[in-house]
Amino acid sequence: MADGPETSDEVVAAVEAAEWPGLVEGDSRWEVSVVKFLLVEYGFLDVNHADEDFDARLADAVQEYQAAREITETAEVDAPTWEALTDDLGLVRQGDSSNRVKAVQQSLISGYGYELLLDGEFGPATRGAVVEFQSVKCIDPDGVVGPITFQALITDPGDTCD
Repeated sequence: MADGPETSDEVVAAVEAAEWPGLVEGDSRWEVSVVKFLLVEYGFLDVNHADEDFDARLADAVQEYQAAREITETAEVDAPTWEALTDDLGLVRQGDSSNRVKAVQQSLISGYGYELLLDGEFGPATRGAVVEFQSVKCIDPDGVVGPITFQALITDPGDTCD
């Protein structure tokens, strides 16, 4: 079970209601690097370094991904694209090693200030940061990044605790 089996319906609703950040060519934000890590993982982008710059190469990769997922091809990372990226993410947990892990680590590091090594290895430090993040957002802290935890990482729904 991901996102903790004891996460309340109210917290899930608050996270799901939070707005995904729209990303377009020319943007320079940490969320862009998360998209790059995921598109590398999914085979739509071939880069050695996932920086924060939304360039033409990323726009092409986003459009190819959208076409493959039968999403309206905008070359922009909009809500339907984020939702597909999240679906494809699956579960990310301790012991995993991948660009999916880097996407989670990048979110924790750049989005929330966690001091982690961006190495793509989901070890005890990454798990500890995930558990702490889940606790702060009132997501049942199981240390597994599923769709609710990932959406909370990207959308920052604010204080979801009662």
